[in-house]
Amino acid sequence: MQASNWDNHFTSSEYVFGVDPDPFLVAQENRLLPGMRALSVGDGEGRNGVWMATKGLDVLSVDISSVALKKARELAWQRRVPLGVV
Repeated sequence: MQASNWDNHFTSSEYVFGVDPDPFLVAQENRLLPGMRALSVGDGEGRNGVWMATKGLDVLSVDISSVALKKARELAWQRRVPLGVV
């Protein structure tokens, strides 16, 4: 899919996949230690990247959609966590 298609997909003011992290990621929580670095590829609106940041990880969130990344920044701001976005 092209970036414009993903931008259209994420245009809604709602979070398309919600704001809760993927259950598989949550199940790995014991492996994630504060201070670790994480690259969240295809992070979309940031639900996984922001969750990892709340656990103290240094996260870089990457996605093809600039619309999704804007929402990821907003979610990180709401949760008061730093999130690198590319």
